[in-house]
Amino acid sequence: MRVLLFSLIIGLFVLPAGARYGGGLGTADQPYLISTPAHLNAISSAPSDWDKCFKLTANIDMRSVGPAQFNKIGTRQDGPFTGVLDGNYKTISNLHLSFEGESYVGLFALVDAAEARIMNVTLLDPNITGEAGRYVGALVGLFSNGTIANCHVKGGSIRGLSLVGGLVGENNDGAITDCTAATTVRGGLRVGGLLGQNTFGDVTRCQAVGEVLGAPSSSTIGGLIGENQGGTVTACWACSNVQGDDRVGGLIGENIFGLADRCRADGVVHGNRNVGGLIGQNTAAKTTDCYAVAAVTAVKLAGGLVGANQSNSINCDQVYPSRIARCYAAGPVKSADAGGLVAVNFRSNIETSFWDIQATGCATSGGGEGKTASQMYSLAPYTNAGWDFVGESKNGTKDLWYLPGPADYPRLAWELSLADFNGDGRVDFRD
Repeated sequence: MRVLLFSLIIGLFVLPAGARYGGGLGTADQPYLISTPAHLNAISSAPSDWDKCFKLTANIDMRSVGPAQFNKIGTRQDGPFTGVLDGNYKTISNLHLSFEGESYVGLFALVDAAEARIMNVTLLDPNITGEAGRYVGALVGLFSNGTIANCHVKGGSIRGLSLVGGLVGENNDGAITDCTAATTVRGGLRVGGLLGQNTFGDVTRCQAVGEVLGAPSSSTIGGLIGENQGGTVTACWACSNVQGDDRVGGLIGENIFGLADRCRADGVVHGNRNVGGLIGQNTAAKTTDCYAVAAVTAVKLAGGLVGANQSNSINCDQVYPSRIARCYAAGPVKSADAGGLVAVNFRSNIETSFWDIQATGCATSGGGEGKTASQMYSLAPYTNAGWDFVGESKNGTKDLWYLPGPADYPRLAWELSLADFNGDGRVDFRD
C-alpha cells in the first residue's frame, strides 16, 4: 500500500515530457506541440528538453504570463538551447520579460549549437528589458553557430545596456536569413535594429525599420546592426531613425574586418561623430555595391555613405585598408566637415563610387566622384565605371543593379525581384 501511494504521489509531480506540451515526442518527425502559454512556459522550466524539437500549432498570447513567471530558455547555469523551434508561421504576442541587471535576455536567452534552428515565427509587441544587461534581444540574447530563418519582430520595445538588438543581441558565427524587425531598440553599446553585434556570422536578406536610440555617450549604433565584426551582411536594408554618439550608421554602426554587400539604407541618422548614411565607420572592412539615401547629421565626420573609412594596423608591419567599391550616396548630409560619400578616408581605397552633389549638399568628399542629379539618373556613368547592370553583359552577368526609369537613381536587382510579380524584368503597372 505504501509503495502504491508513493508511486501515485510521484506520478502527480513527474509528468512525461509529452504531457507538459500538446503532444509529440520531441523528435524531428514528431516534435513537441506548443499551442498555449503554459506549453511555451513549460519549455523554459525543462532544461532536459532544450535539445528537442518543438512546433507551434496556434498563435500564442503571453499576456497572462508575467515577467516573473517565465524562466529563460537556455542559461549559463543549465546550458544552452540546442534544439529546433518551428514557429509554423504562427505569432507569439505580448511576451514581457524583465531582468534587472542580468545578461542573456530574450525568448531564448542562450542558443549554441550548429544544429540549432529557430524559424517561421513572429513576435508581436514584445516588451524585453535587460537594464544594465548584455546580450538582449526579443528572440535570442546570444545566438551561436546555428540558423535563424524567417523570424520577425513587430512592435514593442527592447532595452539593454550593450549587445542589444531588435531580434538578437549577438549573432556569433550563426546564419540569419530572411528576418525582419520593426520595433524600438535602446541601449548604450553595440545596438542595432535587428542585431546588436554580428561576429563572423552571415546575415542575408534581412530588414529593419523603426527606432534605434543610443544612450548618451553611446557608440556603434546601427539601423540594422550595431557592430559587424568579421561577418558578412548581404542584400539587407534598413530604414530607421538612428541616434547615437560615436560610430552611428543607417545600416551598420561600425564594420570591422567585415563585408557589406548589396545593401541599402534610408531613414534618418544623427550622431556626434563618425556618422554615415550606410555605415558610421569602416575599419579594415569592405563595402561593395551598396547605396544610402538617408538624411545624415553630425557635429563632425558625417558622410552620405560612410563617416570614416579607415585602415587597421594590427602591428607596425601590417596595415589592413578598408575598401569601398561601386557605391553611391544621395541623401542630405549636414556637418562641419561633411563629405558627400565619406567624411574622411585614411589609408584606404574608394573605387568607382559616386555622390549626388545636389542631393547631399556637399561639394567635397574624402573620396569618390561627385555628380549632378541628372548625371546620377543616367546609366552611362555607372556602366562606364564597371557596374554590373541588368540588360548588359560587358561588366558581368550577375545583374546586380538596375535603373528604374527617368529621374531616379540605380537600385539593387534584389529590390526589383521583390516587386516584379510577373517576372518580366520590370516593375510597372502590370505588376
